[in-house]
Amino acid sequence: MALAQRSGLKSPMDEFILVTKAVGDKLRAAILRALREDSFGVLELCHIFEAAQPALSHHLKVLHKAGLVAKRREGTSIFYRRASAQGLELREALFAALDSVELPSHVIKRIKQVHGRRRQTSERFFANHVDALKSQQTMISPLAAYAPTIMDAWRSAGLERNAVLEVGPGDGQLLAELANDFDHVVGIDSAPAMLARARKNLAGLTNVTLMQREFTALPRVRKYNLVIAAMVVHHMPSPSRFFQHARRIMKPGGLLVVAELCHHHHEWVRFACGDQWLGFEAQELNGWAEQAGFASPQSQFLAQKNGFRLQIHSYPKDSK
Repeated sequence: MALAQRSGLKSPMDEFILVTKAVGDKLRAAILRALREDSFGVLELCHIFEAAQPALSHHLKVLHKAGLVAKRREGTSIFYRRASAQGLELREALFAALDSVELPSHVIKRIKQVHGRRRQTSERFFANHVDALKSQQTMISPLAAYAPTIMDAWRSAGLERNAVLEVGPGDGQLLAELANDFDHVVGIDSAPAMLARARKNLAGLTNVTLMQREFTALPRVRKYNLVIAAMVVHHMPSPSRFFQHARRIMKPGGLLVVAELCHHHHEWVRFACGDQWLGFEAQELNGWAEQAGFASPQSQFLAQKNGFRLQIHSYPKDSK
């Protein structure tokens, strides 16, 4: 449905004027450009653009009224992202024009600073809570609840079994299963304490390698037939960049399997499990995957447990 109909505007011309006025401001245009890939809170945007909070909030209100940004509530916080442009020609044209313009280097630098702060918060949590984390995660989503679905997903895809990467392997249980089927199995985590747990459980498996590294720092080499991210995207500083980098390191015809929580309102998981995001809507994950170049997924939704529901998506990479 057109914005004019949804907002009670009188005509498509009214819509055109509303949208173009909203974009016709240098700061608002820059905000829309920055929101192309990421969601940011008001204070994060204040830092990125060195703007006062009242002014920044006003600009977001104008963009939201014009249907150009969408809100996402994360507990007591609100994050903003660019609204969908699918099927809306005016919005698609405006976004395409914006995306052809590079952000200034100082804005890109401050976006990286925001991502860095998110990453540091997550790493501090895992460094200080590794012993209590397993019991909390088991209550929310024990591995046994979704591991069989993950294994079925890649086995039914007919993949070559040369190399697999698991992002955030936890205590290594899934890696141990994968080691029976793949020539080379790799687990990557930026938290030393988490890798230490996995290393104990994987001792003696000669085809398993554990690496301490931030995921997006992996070389852009098409190396892996299968990439698995089980209950880790909600810890990522930028979920969209996760999908983009996953595709860069996958072989043609490979598969990305993502197991994640559906969007929820249990804010206590931030403090108990170090979650950056309170789960995701399926269309959010699928939108990031599509933007990164993945094909439409095969998806499954598991039964709810303790107020949480899991979704598992298998995203094929094309043969190019």
